Amino acid sequence: MENLLRVERLLESMERHQTKEHVKNAVKEWLLASRSVIDSVIDTIEEEKAPPVARKINISKE
Repeated sequence: MENLLRVERLLESMERHQTKEHVKNAVKEWLLASRSVIDSVIDTIEEEKAPPVARKINISKE
């Protein structure tokens, strides 16, 4: 019976502090951060795929 009361108090506390909303917001922030990291990795991979650029080197016979 005491455990049931503890669970009730916990649920009431969660409701008061809007825990569900906090968790949802935390998950959204985590997903946005993950997406940002993934976008950065994709950009880096695409930059590495760019063909190498030939550069002219002047060699003088002095």
